[in-house]
Amino acid sequence: MIFAVVGTRPEVIKMAPVILALRRRGLEVALVATGQHHDWLMMGAFLERFGLSIDYPQGHRLELGRRDLLGSFVEITAGLGTLIERHRPELVLAAGDTTTVVAAAFATRKGGSAFGHVESGLRAFCRQLPEEEHRICADAMADLAFAPTRIALANLERERVNGRVLLTGNPILDALRWQQPVTVPKERRAGILVTVHRQETVDDPVRLGKVLAALRALGQQESVLWPVHPRTRAKAREHGLDFPASVRAVEPLGHGEFLESLARARLVVTDSGGVQEEAAILGTPCVTVRRNTERPETIEAGVGLLAGIETAGILSAVRQILRDWEHFARPAPELYGDGRAGEHIAAACAEFLGERVDAGTLSRAAGK
Repeated sequence: MIFAVVGTRPEVIKMAPVILALRRRGLEVALVATGQHHDWLMMGAFLERFGLSIDYPQGHRLELGRRDLLGSFVEITAGLGTLIERHRPELVLAAGDTTTVVAAAFATRKGGSAFGHVESGLRAFCRQLPEEEHRICADAMADLAFAPTRIALANLERERVNGRVLLTGNPILDALRWQQPVTVPKERRAGILVTVHRQETVDDPVRLGKVLAALRALGQQESVLWPVHPRTRAKAREHGLDFPASVRAVEPLGHGEFLESLARARLVVTDSGGVQEEAAILGTPCVTVRRNTERPETIEAGVGLLAGIETAGILSAVRQILRDWEHFARPAPELYGDGRAGEHIAAACAEFLGERVDAGTLSRAAGK
């Protein structure tokens, strides 16, 4: 059996093509949900979109009592450890850089199963980001490291990780081609789409205030749509910050609805890694509200800008793109492979498991 572990909706998007490809090969795959995203809008609707359902645990997800980084890590690790000990999967897969992923890596290794890391090798080269430590630890423990891009592959080779490293492409391209939004002609694109949710952006009231100030100014000149992540809404309330009246702040969108909005937008302002990738695939210029990014491909390809988190920097990046919009509004799906990453990952998993079976057979034969 293979466990496919997910905790957040981006993980569902990237794991779905892998799960489906594994099942097409006749491999038994169980979907395990950790409950890191516990709101139905943040998880359940995404599972429905890809025709997936949770297999373990019963009750649909691990019940987390704590939502802080340390508490959730401890609880997810313990919960997955119990499931792995009970069901003894041959291989556990996790995708990305969340608390769920690093917890899955630890629980799997301590439980004696093999671990595969989808979207391996991404580096922002900033250890202040919790996701960076998650990525490094998960890659260090992976038996199979699935690199989505050549830059990620080079990072893994430079670090000389212990596992088998494979360049597979990014399954986000598979998922997007599978459920492609309606193509919108360039002349009909309008407005700015916003997503902001990362810890380093919203947990600090000064930083979040600077982002809100930039969005307030943009909303006075452009139509701005902001599907607000529950974490961002909660932090704004905690900090006593108000959402700009010039911005249309709405509840989180389902995956299909979000992609339609992204395909219609003139540009996107985001701190999300996955949105940087989706924007590049769809040809929507991207302003990344961060000081560094583990997705440098989009910056190098000239389809996005790294703006930092200062109000002036965000506004400057938006204005630069709008001045030269045709240059930035270029689809670049080739950054993420051939659209068959799920198949490439499934093939590597099947080969790996076959080798383990063969090794076990030889070992038993030698012992007779």
